[in-house]
Amino acid sequence: MEINMNFISDNVIGIVNKDISMKYNVVPKLENNSNIVFWSTEIDQNTQLYLEILLNKTITFEICSDEELINHRKSVYSVSDMSILKSSLEDFESRVEIESGELELGEKSKVSEFLNNIIFYAIENKCSDIHIDGLINSSLIRVRIDGILMDLFEIKKSVIKFIINRIKVLSNLDYTVKNIPQDGRFSFNYLGKNIDIRVAITPTIYSEKVVLRILDRENVLFTKKGIGLHGDKLKAVETLIKQPNGLILVCGPTGSGKTSTLYTLLKSIQSEDINILTIEDPVEYKIEGINQLEINEKVGFDFNSGLKTILRLDPDKIMVGEIRDKETASTSLRASITGHLVLSTLHTNDSPSAIYRLKDMGIESYLISAGIIGIISQRLVRKLCDCKIKEKKYIDIFDEEMEIYKKCGCPKCANSGYAGRKAVFEILILDDELKEALNSSISLTEFRKLCKKHNMISLKESMKELLLEGITSLDEVYKNIITIGDL
Repeated sequence: MEINMNFISDNVIGIVNKDISMKYNVVPKLENNSNIVFWSTEIDQNTQLYLEILLNKTITFEICSDEELINHRKSVYSVSDMSILKSSLEDFESRVEIESGELELGEKSKVSEFLNNIIFYAIENKCSDIHIDGLINSSLIRVRIDGILMDLFEIKKSVIKFIINRIKVLSNLDYTVKNIPQDGRFSFNYLGKNIDIRVAITPTIYSEKVVLRILDRENVLFTKKGIGLHGDKLKAVETLIKQPNGLILVCGPTGSGKTSTLYTLLKSIQSEDINILTIEDPVEYKIEGINQLEINEKVGFDFNSGLKTILRLDPDKIMVGEIRDKETASTSLRASITGHLVLSTLHTNDSPSAIYRLKDMGIESYLISAGIIGIISQRLVRKLCDCKIKEKKYIDIFDEEMEIYKKCGCPKCANSGYAGRKAVFEILILDDELKEALNSSISLTEFRKLCKKHNMISLKESMKELLLEGITSLDEVYKNIITIGDL
């Protein structure tokens, strides 16, 4: 059947668009004058008949897995999506020029249609954020995929104000205010499910800067396996969360997945007979059965006052979104030594550094050693696409020759060489000897060495494991390991 077959034409992609592809679980693969081959997870005679009537050609199926079908769909329709987006932009910009006045901002307006197309594109391509950046004569639309910002297109300066105003309307913000920062959120209906969009808007010298954070609750796996915990690391974390009390810290830079790890740990200990409360800024994902509080600094409700409120609500387990100051650190530690399991985050490069960050805040060593039971430090590295290439190379940071993989690039990964991200963990469990050392004048360098002797699973070791398994590249290792003082 596939003799003298050609790549699928734009005409077929236009007729069997992405909506039809998703509805009937098919993706066009190859065609000739009389036949079209579709990928599908099953052979369905009704679907086959529908496609033959629609396209006036003989239809055959090539069976693939669900995951393969998703990847095929992304590859076939990604160019089409961008074409639709750019066509929508041209139509929208011309409409603004014709009407030249104030456009409608309602749900059925051209403004709404164009904004919906941008958000739909971002969700389809697994973007975490949409950026609108003001330039001198225009604005730039960018998206963040797997932690990397990518340019989409520029929009005329005369047009972008309508998009920003529509975002403000959706977020219940004042669209007449343009000189102060505003934060909000709204819900976006994507193929029948609601996606939370968190909004941050601030004035810049050229125009307002906007960031839309996409929070897809249904697409996040809050399981230990889902975030990448397995083997020794899984055992170590399970040891920590089974403790009745103590403070567990999750550390790492902004955007390293700390919040997802906290939610995963909470979900793993959630049960009907315990009372779990959180204080967050803001609540990113709503979890049924867990009491989630959101800080409001305008009325003085910050992490510390929120934590004190929680302690009056008979909690068993507590999550504090972030330890930012001495007061929150002290209250968290005191809660952990009075019968509560407390989980929180701290911005440090590695696990041993978290101890010394608390000391720098002015927390006494005895309180740290009495309260902290374990520290998890993490990074997010990009995963290599299946088009990766094997190579043998001497790796200086590991001082050995290793068989690893490097990125290549193909239509499936948009020639980036990467597809998705994976968390890398460092786990430190504080035993009695380590706690005793904290009460002495031991330096951070010496404490790191002592932690390694006490079986700390380091980020460097975890990175090496992913490198040997062909999951990530040496470039990603260098990018993430060079900052942690573990060389």
